[in-house]
Amino acid sequence: MEERLIEHCPHCGADLIIEYQEKNEVRYGSLKIGIYDRELDMVTHFQCPFCKKIWERK
Repeated sequence: MEERLIEHCPHCGADLIIEYQEKNEVRYGSLKIGIYDRELDMVTHFQCPFCKKIWERK
């Protein structure tokens, strides 16, 4: 069984981890939205789905 990750929005403090079941196993995923830069070909920022604020990927 996977250990539940801890991930919060740095602006509003909302819990960004979602728990779901797949094939009778508990799985965890992230709700944060990745903002992709085509020139760099990578995700450079994340956005909170609750408060819509953006922060840099570290």
